[in-house]
Amino acid sequence: MALLFRQTWTEPGSELVPSARHLVRAALDRFWTTAARERHDDVELVVAELLANAVVYAKPPIAIELTHEDHHLRLAVTDHSPDLLPPPPAHAALADTGRGLMLTSVLSNDWGWQVDQGSKTVWAQFTDN
Repeated sequence: MALLFRQTWTEPGSELVPSARHLVRAALDRFWTTAARERHDDVELVVAELLANAVVYAKPPIAIELTHEDHHLRLAVTDHSPDLLPPPPAHAALADTGRGLMLTSVLSNDWGWQVDQGSKTVWAQFTDN
């Protein structure tokens, strides 16, 4: 598995999401050349949604990682609030919040989360076609 991008923010602020979108887009344009531009758009939107959730609800540091293997890209967003698990996106269309996870579910091929001691990682996988 090849690491395409990794960044950690110890004091996330309002600039984190737009900055991360720009950095991720640059990494995708440079390293994920087998994917259509629309897939880059999907990944960029999911990055924004997952990072926004981490900034609003979780404790820093917040980290993002993109890895690639064969035709699969994996996005992982890690924060230090393992007790705050993402709600299932099934009712997101009617809820006040949670639409970001609904978008993640629709735009990615698979998504989920894992909890480790002291941290949580929300991940999404994408194929290049």
